[in-house]
Amino acid sequence: MNVRPTAVALAGIGAACSTSLALAGSPSLCRLATVAEVKAAFGGTVGPGRVDSSLLGAPTCHFAIRKSNLGLNGEAVVFITPGQTPATFALAKRIVPGAVPVAGVGTGAFYNPHTTSVEFLKGAAVASAQAIFLDPGGSPPDPIKTKADTIALAKSVAKHV
Repeated sequence: MNVRPTAVALAGIGAACSTSLALAGSPSLCRLATVAEVKAAFGGTVGPGRVDSSLLGAPTCHFAIRKSNLGLNGEAVVFITPGQTPATFALAKRIVPGAVPVAGVGTGAFYNPHTTSVEFLKGAAVASAQAIFLDPGGSPPDPIKTKADTIALAKSVAKHV
C-alpha cells in the first residue's frame, strides 16, 4: 500500500476534528507547560498561555514569545492530540516525511522538521510541542537550534501529561 503524505496530513486533520468536549477550551490545557518552562526552552519574554480552539476545533495552548533566543518573535504551542492512539502514533512515526526519532521524551517521540514540532507518546496519550517562529523577511530561524529548543519544551510538557 502506498500512503502519500497528503493522506497522512488529512488523517491528522480528521483526528484533530474529533476533539473531546472535555478538552475544548479547558484552561487546564495550558498546564501542559508553564511560562517558566517555555522561557527555559526559548528564552525571551513569554506571555501567559491562552487556549485556542479555532483550529478545526482542536484546542491548543499558545504562549507568545518576544525576543526569543532564535532571534525572532513567535509562539510555542502545546496540546494533547485528540483522537490519537499509540497505534496512530506508531504509524505517524514511521510515515511522516523527515521524522527524526527523539530520545528522552515520554515513551517515544519524533521531531517533524516540516512543522517544527515534537510529537510524543506517554501512556495512552499523544501530545505535541511546537515552535512557530516566522520571519516576515523570509529568513527562517536556525533549524538546529529550533529543534533543540522544541525538544526541551517537549521534555517539560511530558512531565505534565
